[in-house]
Amino acid sequence: MSKHTIFLPAVAAAIALLATPALGADKDKPEHLYGPEPTWEQFRSLAEAGIQARLIDPESARISWSAGFFKGMFRPFLEGRYHGYVACGTVNARNRMGGYAGASGFVVVIDYDRVLYAAIERVLGGLVEAPCAKMARAGQFPPLPAGAITASVMGAAPAPVAVTAAAPNTPTATVSAASGLSLRAMPDGAYISAVTPDSPAALAGLKPGMVVASVNAIPLAGMGDAMLKVVDAAGVTASLAIVGGRTVTLGAKP
Repeated sequence: MSKHTIFLPAVAAAIALLATPALGADKDKPEHLYGPEPTWEQFRSLAEAGIQARLIDPESARISWSAGFFKGMFRPFLEGRYHGYVACGTVNARNRMGGYAGASGFVVVIDYDRVLYAAIERVLGGLVEAPCAKMARAGQFPPLPAGAITASVMGAAPAPVAVTAAAPNTPTATVSAASGLSLRAMPDGAYISAVTPDSPAALAGLKPGMVVASVNAIPLAGMGDAMLKVVDAAGVTASLAIVGGRTVTLGAKP
């Protein structure tokens, strides 16, 4: 028997041992005591400051939100757990060459009025966007509060205060009866606010909180309310690319 024959099973056993949690480890840990739940504006302000701090050109940041935050836990790859209020979004900012690099996903965990964890995706569909997409598919993210600010452009002059009462700053919503999707236009795509049971969208595994990035390879970012018509006109067998890297076909089981 060669040394390699003995060595390889030993390595495999060591990896399996490292990947196996110690019995009773989680049971022995005290339950996390969460701080007071922040308002959306409090959370957004802290989160955007945390994301800006990780950018080369913070003042150029364009941050977008498609859903609210939830109280729970986020565990980065090969790191410990972060308990708090968790949300995901996208950010586009200038790189070292002075040009915009394109929207990248980010995740933020906040508790007791401070940023416990913040990370920006460096590889499409990687260590940030993939878990964010998984949490969205699980329905963990609630819709944004009515009238919530969904996008921020850093360094922009503040908007003048309106003297007369204005309508709430809520994105236009539409319902596609054929596909079973209720959608809102967002900066990075069409936000799914509801899914009709037993519809083509439900059969495809779509859930509220997901964001449709493209339909039949047509990008939706920047279209405004026109994107809602594009989704509706695509029919009940359209191919939808979801933010985070997943692609589904309406009516087809995942």
